Amino acid sequence: MLATSCRVPRAGLVLVLITATLCSCAGAPPFDAGAVVREWAKYMQSRYVLRPGDELQISVYQETDLEQTVTVSPSGTVALERIPNELHASGKNMSAFRAEVELAYGKVLIKPEISMTLSGATGNSVYIAGEVKSPGPIPYASGMLLSQAISSAGGLEITAKGSDVRILRNANPKPRTFRVNYDEILFSASPDFILLPGDVVFCQTSGIADAGNWVELYIRRMLPIPITGVSVGGN
Repeated sequence: MLATSCRVPRAGLVLVLITATLCSCAGAPPFDAGAVVREWAKYMQSRYVLRPGDELQISVYQETDLEQTVTVSPSGTVALERIPNELHASGKNMSAFRAEVELAYGKVLIKPEISMTLSGATGNSVYIAGEVKSPGPIPYASGMLLSQAISSAGGLEITAKGSDVRILRNANPKPRTFRVNYDEILFSASPDFILLPGDVVFCQTSGIADAGNWVELYIRRMLPIPITGVSVGGN
């Protein structure tokens, strides 16, 4: 009887696998940079919860001598100009503490208008995982950008998929995941992604790296004999 045989060399099998993997990979769609910035501003100006080590810039309208930079003390308090007693800040969000500062100055001034911004958030972290040189938590700085966070983690590994970096955000109103094309930020001047405290940045593997891992796990390690080809035949 005639026999039909078809042999695929290992290199050919790997090439087919890599090609299929690459064809299924697409870069991340553009994120709404304006919405991300607005969310960051709202969070940092109202919902951010103060803790020891945080730095605040406080000013009182038309009272230039009251422009001041203060740090939340280890005991959680803040000392303000012209206010006799320290105010407790730790554990309060920005909106609540701003109202408390306005109330305190209202006792020594007529209808004071308070401006307060967070200039340093030393007690918080951003978490970098995946294909970076030094994964782990890094201290959050107010206004931290994705490019700054990844650089602080040593930069991307050669195995990283820069076109599709994921950011997990657990802040209110609900947990969300953002997809960011980091390559576009680096090489095409696309808007950078502004991070919030507690964000988790995951730099996933590229298609080629995934294919290499697949070959290593499922071909080289699991099969008892080396693959030289795949054949189909009959008597």
